[in-house]
Amino acid sequence: MYKIKIYAVIVGVILSVATALPLQVNAQVKNTILYKISGNGLTQPSYLFGTNHLICKKDAEGLIGNSVKQAVKSVDEVCFEIYNSNTAQIIIAQAKYNIMLNDTTLDQLLTAEEMDTVNNYYQKHPELGVPKDVINTLKPALFNSMISRALLTCPANEISSMEDIILALGQEYEKKISGISSYKEQTGFMDSIAYKEQAKGLMAKIRLLNNLTEENNSYLKTLKLYIAQDVVKLDSIINAGTSDRYAKILGHERNNLWMARFKQKLQTQSLFIGVGFAHLFGPEGLINLFRKNGYTVEGVEN
Repeated sequence: MYKIKIYAVIVGVILSVATALPLQVNAQVKNTILYKISGNGLTQPSYLFGTNHLICKKDAEGLIGNSVKQAVKSVDEVCFEIYNSNTAQIIIAQAKYNIMLNDTTLDQLLTAEEMDTVNNYYQKHPELGVPKDVINTLKPALFNSMISRALLTCPANEISSMEDIILALGQEYEKKISGISSYKEQTGFMDSIAYKEQAKGLMAKIRLLNNLTEENNSYLKTLKLYIAQDVVKLDSIINAGTSDRYAKILGHERNNLWMARFKQKLQTQSLFIGVGFAHLFGPEGLINLFRKNGYTVEGVEN
């Protein structure tokens, strides 16, 4: 059975998460993806960290400074978007929730010529490790996320995620590891995006990868800003894609859903929260939602 990397579930759509106002951070700490959460009755601080689901391992490790290490070490629990340590359960969930609903298939959504493009790309990239018959039923956004790995310049065996690096750190410090959503819930949000739109995005990604240059690789440009922790510029880039109603579903709805769960968890334990960086910003971003709920959120130099 093939296995899609659990933390890469929404790579293909992360940059569409919406914001509508300029990001406001601690004036003294503008270049950071690490934030301290305090106040509102908390007996000790918790932390919010903007992750990247697709990054070269050396770059990911470079973002784990002493501030991050100390933050992870100080909390009771490390919490990601999703997490399940049971490999068998992950495989079962993927087999059940990765496929399109209502017997929809990719060849119903694309023209014969477009399907040829998909099949040609598939044949040239056996490293995908996905059986050919699965490609036709897999949610296109998931297929999109899998092939997004080709946007990076590091070798395949050096591709990682911030979650992987933080997970290892949490395990080193013997912290409880959890996820704020289930795999079913995360992939279920994809069903809110019309499969036809997902297929269109998949085709755009394959065409890009077939003609990829340094100039048209916008992901790498954004990744450089992320590595520099230039959150002001990152926020402005994310702001450019705020009109999409799917951005509200994938970003705003999940942020508000998670916020209620984080509040409940914080009543009994301190957390190191690691979620995709685009979830942090804007009026419906987690930084602002924590503040709206009475917490103090401050940037921490990293």
